[in-house]
Amino acid sequence: MERDGKGRRVDQDIEVGSTPGGIKVIVESVPHVHTVALSVSATVGSRDEKERESGVSHFLEHMLFRGTKTRDYREINEGIEASGGYLNAYTTHEHTCFYAFTIDESLAIGEDLLADIFLDPRMDPELVDLERNIVKQEIGMRMNDPTSHLRTRMYESMFKGHPLSRSILGTPESLDGFDSGFLLDYHRTHYHPPHVVVCAVGNVEHSRVLEWAGRFDHVEGSAAPKRRSRPEMRTGVNFFEKGDDRAYIGIGLPGHSASHPMSTAQNLLSMALCGGTSSRLNHRIREVEGLVYSISMYPVTFHDCGALMTYCSTTMEQVPRLFDTFCQELSRFKREGLVEGELEKARNGLKGSLLRNACRPDQNMSSHLMHFLEKGKVLSIEEQLDEINEVTAEQLARAADELLIGGKACVTICSGPAMRAEMVEAAESLDF
Repeated sequence: MERDGKGRRVDQDIEVGSTPGGIKVIVESVPHVHTVALSVSATVGSRDEKERESGVSHFLEHMLFRGTKTRDYREINEGIEASGGYLNAYTTHEHTCFYAFTIDESLAIGEDLLADIFLDPRMDPELVDLERNIVKQEIGMRMNDPTSHLRTRMYESMFKGHPLSRSILGTPESLDGFDSGFLLDYHRTHYHPPHVVVCAVGNVEHSRVLEWAGRFDHVEGSAAPKRRSRPEMRTGVNFFEKGDDRAYIGIGLPGHSASHPMSTAQNLLSMALCGGTSSRLNHRIREVEGLVYSISMYPVTFHDCGALMTYCSTTMEQVPRLFDTFCQELSRFKREGLVEGELEKARNGLKGSLLRNACRPDQNMSSHLMHFLEKGKVLSIEEQLDEINEVTAEQLARAADELLIGGKACVTICSGPAMRAEMVEAAESLDF
């Protein structure tokens, strides 16, 4: 392991290149491991869908695992598992990622299966109907889980009127509009260069991944210009009736995008306020007042915007006191600023979160991909640590002044109707 003049570890070999067809290729070579995480992503997600298409990116993700023109889904699953690996995928608001995580000696099998899935989906009509029912079950599970339901309603409230307000999963009604022809057309529109990014981390060389990515260069498709519009953040109080004696609460504030110069200060602000059991909000609201079992705050970032989200749950009768205590703590932070040692504690908390999640190739692969798509560049661990260390107390105070504004809050409450008026009145009185 080498060290530079500042004594930092310089142990990441990250290269970013392009295929002749314009596909970006990101590779971190880690020779000392025996695994490789390899992904291919389409730069399309739920925010790119029209209302009638809601959920199609996620549904197409499911369907690509249902078989190709040369393999059925059993052959795909048995092939990757027999080689000591697994295939998976995920859909976000801004991209759809397919990846193989396998042992290095079986990488060729992962490469072949991943390319086949991405390039040549079969899309049998009967399997579309089968998968439609499976995704409807997923939607039902999410909506019946109080935490997932709250997050769905929070996006619906804060980004109302914008594609970001719609669930990544879509709705049962929108899913009914998808057939094999529509799905294949959506695939042809979005799954081709230059709307493709390849990323790999593990015991693999950049040249091999670059050569593999060339498989996708020949794919032709219709033009798919992105016309993403920046959302207008909504304010106010939104109540959703859900038969429960508890209140599930989301408080959203406009935040910074991932590429904004104050993005790291925003991360540190959420860490100082609510990062861990000894943080200000956790200590006061849980440990001192006993109002919640847990409370969380974290930034949600996109390439052009962001939000600072707080989530918690309490009994209906304690909602007014919860809002009041929350306002007191944020107001005190803005008024008095950091106490001695608090900035260093927040820095270490953020660095710990970063480093604890940077131990596996699949984790680093997802991180590199997200950084590239949101910021247009890939940051090494050392560069991310530098960004954290460079945030000053003055910048953190500025972030608090810019972001912690009660009048800009969008509050979502999911609860039974018994104390609706009292809870809404308390939410409307937020002042910090």
